[in-house]
Amino acid sequence: MNKLKLFLLTLSLMLAFQNMKAQQFNFRNYSVKEGIAQSQVYSIIQDSRGYLWMGTRGGGITQFDGIKFKTFTQKDGLSSNYIFCVKESPNGWLWIGSNNGLSTFNGKKFNNYSISGTDTSQFWVLDIDFDQSGQIWLSTNIGIYKYQDGKFENISDKLGIKRTMINTLFVDEKNSVWFGTSGGLAVIDQNNGKLTLKKFTRNKGYVQSSVNSISKDNLGRIWIGTYNDGLYLFESDSLKRPVKDPFLDRQSIFDIYLDEQGFAWLATLNSGVIKMNIYNKSYSVLSENEGLSNNHVRSITCDQSGNLWFGTSGGGVCNYFGNNFTTYDKSSGLAGNFIYSIYRDSRNRLFIGNSDKGISIYDSGKFLNYHSGNGFLNVKVKTISEDKFGRIYLGTEANGVFIFDGVQFKAIEVLNKKYVKSMIADIKGNILVATSGTGIYKINCQLDDSSIQQLTISDGLLSNRIACLHEDKIGRIWYGSENHGVSFLENFKPSKIKFTVVQGLPSNSIRCFSESPAGKLRIGTAGEGIISLGLYDGKFQIKNWDHRDGLSSSNIYLLTTDKNGNLFSGTENGLDKISIDKNDNIINVKHFGKGEGFTGIETCQNAVLNDMDGSIWFGTINGLTHFKPNLKLSNSSEPKTSITNVRLFYESLSATKYSNFAGDWNIIKNIVLPYNQNHLTFDFQGINFNNPEAVMYKWKLEGFDRDWSPSSRQNTVTYSNLPDGEYLFKVLACNEDGVWNQVSKTVKISITPPFWKLWWVITIFCVLVSSIIILLFRWRIQRIRKNANKEQEQLKTDKMILELEQKALRLQMNPHFIFNALNSIQSQIGNNDEQSARYNLAKFSRLMRQILDNSKHSLISLKEEISTLENYLLVEKFSNGDKFDYKIDVPDNTETDFIEVPPMILQPFIENSIKHGLKNIENRRGFIHIVIIEKEG
Repeated sequence: MNKLKLFLLTLSLMLAFQNMKAQQFNFRNYSVKEGIAQSQVYSIIQDSRGYLWMGTRGGGITQFDGIKFKTFTQKDGLSSNYIFCVKESPNGWLWIGSNNGLSTFNGKKFNNYSISGTDTSQFWVLDIDFDQSGQIWLSTNIGIYKYQDGKFENISDKLGIKRTMINTLFVDEKNSVWFGTSGGLAVIDQNNGKLTLKKFTRNKGYVQSSVNSISKDNLGRIWIGTYNDGLYLFESDSLKRPVKDPFLDRQSIFDIYLDEQGFAWLATLNSGVIKMNIYNKSYSVLSENEGLSNNHVRSITCDQSGNLWFGTSGGGVCNYFGNNFTTYDKSSGLAGNFIYSIYRDSRNRLFIGNSDKGISIYDSGKFLNYHSGNGFLNVKVKTISEDKFGRIYLGTEANGVFIFDGVQFKAIEVLNKKYVKSMIADIKGNILVATSGTGIYKINCQLDDSSIQQLTISDGLLSNRIACLHEDKIGRIWYGSENHGVSFLENFKPSKIKFTVVQGLPSNSIRCFSESPAGKLRIGTAGEGIISLGLYDGKFQIKNWDHRDGLSSSNIYLLTTDKNGNLFSGTENGLDKISIDKNDNIINVKHFGKGEGFTGIETCQNAVLNDMDGSIWFGTINGLTHFKPNLKLSNSSEPKTSITNVRLFYESLSATKYSNFAGDWNIIKNIVLPYNQNHLTFDFQGINFNNPEAVMYKWKLEGFDRDWSPSSRQNTVTYSNLPDGEYLFKVLACNEDGVWNQVSKTVKISITPPFWKLWWVITIFCVLVSSIIILLFRWRIQRIRKNANKEQEQLKTDKMILELEQKALRLQMNPHFIFNALNSIQSQIGNNDEQSARYNLAKFSRLMRQILDNSKHSLISLKEEISTLENYLLVEKFSNGDKFDYKIDVPDNTETDFIEVPPMILQPFIENSIKHGLKNIENRRGFIHIVIIEKEG
C-alpha cells in the first residue's frame, strides 16, 4: 500500500513537472490598452529627442515618452495608417514609409510625397536609409528609388534592375547601398556619382531565400536575415552561415540589431527574439515563455539607456530591461503568488512557501508543488529550516511544524496548531522555533518529544509573541517580539538585557533581523524604519534610519545583507538597496520598484534568501523574485531632455502670430515678444525609459532668476509679468541615479520694451521735461524777484509805521510832562520829604512801565486803559501842585475786561484839558470828570 502511494505520488510529480517552466518577467509590455494605436508594430526607433516612434500596421504612428502615448493618423495629415518603416534624418525630421508613399514630420506637420506617372496604382515604401551626402534611399514595391531635392529617381530603371519588391536596404559608411529582394542580396557601389551593381543570388551559391533584413557589425561584417532560411554572414566577399544550427537555419528573420557588447538580436517570425554572441556564436531565446508578449517580432531598437524594444505583430511593443530581476508566479509553475518563505537546502533545492497551497520545490529549472493532493496540506508555510541530517523543517501558520525527509511529511505533535513565525538552525544543530503566542522552542535533532524545550514569559522572555530569530557570531540567539522589543538567549536562557523604547528603540514592534559584516544587528520595525544595534563592543549603541534618511518606506518587512555589505530592505512599495559607511551612516539609497523591474512590489515578512552565488531571492505578494546584483544596477545614461512647448497666456506659442516655431522648440534661436505679451509657461521633458517616473528637473530663467530652482519632478514652470529684456530659459534633468544632463536645453526670449521706452520717445520726453523745468525756473525767479520787491516795499512801510509808532510814543511821553514830574519829585527830595518822593516816584515809574507795555499792542483792554489814565492823572495832579481833582465814571454793566481800545487814546485830550482847561483858574480847584459809556458797540 505504501509502495502504491509512493508510486502515485511520484507519477503526479512527473506529470506536474511536464507543464512547469520558470517564467522571467524582464519585460514591460505595451499594447492597445496602454495606448498604442495598433498591436502590430512593424517599425520602432528612438529619435534624437528621446521619443520612441512606433509604426503600426493600420493604426498610424505612435509617439511614446515613457509615460504617455500619442498617436498620429491620416486625420493628422499622415498619408496612410499602414506604416512599414520610420527613420530619423540628421536634421531631426522623421521619414515615414507607408503603403501610400513617403511622409515627413518636422514636429509640427506632415508632408506627403508620392510618385506620379507610375505604372502601378500603389507606391509602398518598405525601408529608408540616408547616405553620406544626404541622399535618401528608398526600398519600394517597384524597385529602388532615390529621393533628393523634392524629386524621386528610379535607380532600378537606371541600373536595369527589374521592378520588383525590395524588402530592405542599408547604406554603409562607404556609401554602398545593400538591398535584399526575394531573389537574394545585392549592393550598389557609388563612385563619384557612378553606380555599379553587384548581385549575390541563389543561383550563384549565395542566399537561398528572400532577404528581409541587413545590418553591419563593428568588424565590418554584413549580417543578413532571410525568410525561412535563417541567418547569413557576409565577409571577405563570401557568404556563410555564422553557425550551423537546425533551429537557426529555419528561422524567418525580420530585423537584426547589433549592440555594443557584441550581441546580435534577431527578430523572428515564430520564435521571439534570438540573442546571439557574434564572437562565439552561442545564443539564447526570449519568447513568450520568458515574458515576451508575442513570438512574431518585426522590429528591434535600443534606447539611450541600453534597454531593448521589440515591435511585435499582435502583441504591441515589449521593453526588455535586462535580467537583474527574474520573477516567478503561478504561470511559471508555482502554486500561488504570495511567497511567505524561501530556503536553499544542502542538496541545492529551493523550497518556497506560497499562499496557502503548501510548499514548492524548485530543482533543475522546474517547480514541484506539494499540497493536500499529494501528501501535504494546503497551509501557509511561513518559515523553513534544515537540520544536520538534511531533513527539512516547515513552520506553518496554525498547523505547527512539519518535517520533510524527501518522501513524506511528518508533523511534530508537541507543536501542533502553533503559529510559527521564524526558524533557524543554531551552531549546535538545534532547530529554534519562534511562535506567535507560545514563545520559543528548541528542537533537538533526535526528534523525541522530550527533546523539545520551551521558553515563555514565565521563563523571562519579553513576550510570547516572537516575530524573528538570529544567531550572532558568539552563539547568542537574538529574538524580536511583536510588541515588546528585542533581547537574546544565552545557552537557551533569556538574558536580563533588553532593548525597548525605554532603552532608546524607536519602536517595540519588531519584524526582522540581519547582521552586517561589521557586527551590527539591523532590526526592521513596523513603521519606524531600521535600527542598527552594535553587538560585540558591549556598548550596544543604537542608531535609527527611516524615510527621513532616504528610505522609500519606514514600514520594514524583511532585511538582508549582500556580500558587499549593502543592506536590502523590503517594504510595502518595493526594495531599497542601502549603502552604509564604516561609521554607520547611510551613503546612498537605491530604490527598486516596478519601474526598475521589481514587479512584485510588496514584500512578505522575512521571505528572503541570500543564495550561494551572491544573488538574492525575495518573496512578494506577486510572486518569487530572483535578484542578480552582479549585473549593472545603476543607470549612467542621462535623460534625453527637451523643451516640449512654450505657452503664451496658457496657449501654445506655436499657435500665435508671434511664433517662428518650425517643429522643435530646442532649435529656435530667439523668440521676440512685445512688452504686454509677458506671461510665459515652459513645458519640458526628460525621457528615461529605465524609470520614467523618477526623472527630476531643475531650471533657471537667466535675466530673472538668480539661481537654479530646487530639484523637482515638476516639468512645467510659469513666469508672469516679465519686464522687457533678454532672457534665456535653461532646463536640466537627471535620472533615477542622479545623473544630470551635462548641457542644458535652452530657449531665448526677447521681450521688447513699450514705445515709451524707445530712445527717440525718451529723447523727446527729456527735451520736453527740460524745457518745462527751464520755464518753471524762470517763472520762479521772476516770482522771487516780484516777492522780493513786494517784501522791500513792505519793509519800507513797516519802517514808516515803526517810525510813526516811535513818534506817537514820543508824543505820548511829552518831555515837558516828564520833566515837570521829575522836578516835582526832586523838589520833594530836596525838602527831605522822602516818603512823598518815593510814593510819587513809584507812581511815575508805574506810569512809564504801563505806557511802554501798552505801546507794544495795537489794542488793550479798557480796564488797562483806565488804570493807565488814573496813574497819569495822579502824576499830573502831583506835578501841577495838586490844583485839581478828577473822577472816572464807568457804568457797572460795562465789561471793561473785554472791551478793547487803542492805548492812551484819551491821554492827549486829558493832557490838553489840564494845560488849557485849568490854565486860568486861580484860587480855585480844577475838576476833570471822565465818563466812559459803551454806545452801540
